[in-house]
Amino acid sequence: MCPKDSCALTLQERVEADLLDRIQHGTYAPGEKIPSEHELSALYGVSRVTVRIALSRLVEKGYLVKRQGRGAFVRPTVHVESTLTSGSFTETCIKTGCAPSTRIICCETRAASPQIKQMLNTDDDQLIEIRRLRLVDGVPCIVEFDYFPLAYRFLLETPLEDRSLFSTIAEHCGTEVGGFEDQFGIEEASDELATLLGTETGIPLLKVTETVLDLSSSVVYVNLQYIATDRYTYAVGSRKR
Repeated sequence: MCPKDSCALTLQERVEADLLDRIQHGTYAPGEKIPSEHELSALYGVSRVTVRIALSRLVEKGYLVKRQGRGAFVRPTVHVESTLTSGSFTETCIKTGCAPSTRIICCETRAASPQIKQMLNTDDDQLIEIRRLRLVDGVPCIVEFDYFPLAYRFLLETPLEDRSLFSTIAEHCGTEVGGFEDQFGIEEASDELATLLGTETGIPLLKVTETVLDLSSSVVYVNLQYIATDRYTYAVGSRKR
């Protein structure tokens, strides 16, 4: 005999309720792939059609996301960075109780493109490029490209893993970040970006082109961000002066 409420549920509803319970209690974590339809069918002793209906309901309710050719995933937690705060990824995560981490992909000198030279307001034919993968609670959210004039050559010899660039620059040369100028666009994920973010090639990413300024509004560096918006949101605001 089963409880009256349980008996009243259809097979689809029972599967849906159990999966939801597992999601809410952390058995399946945000961003994690859940078992396949075939595996769930065997687990619950029901048909794949029944499982498919239950999964579709959880997708409609926002608990799961379907990824073509890859299966169903628990919807990732979306973290919000606001330009009304510090503008620092590290500080934003800490303030919201999340664990930020950074993986340095490369830090090297390279030829300066005309566009970046103009944005940096420099005559240097070479510049410093830092590529970073930003993670929140271990989930990759952002790929960043940072471009500096050669005056910041010290960055090539400085440990940057899990450190704020703002703090590092302030410590080494006393330059404090005073503001930002941002431009926004959409760009499809290249093979490289998709691999780093653990997503599909071609999905739309938010591209933020940011000019970082010091307290006197001189350019410090240029930052390009490619953001997986199902995991991280860049919020923009303004205040009346």
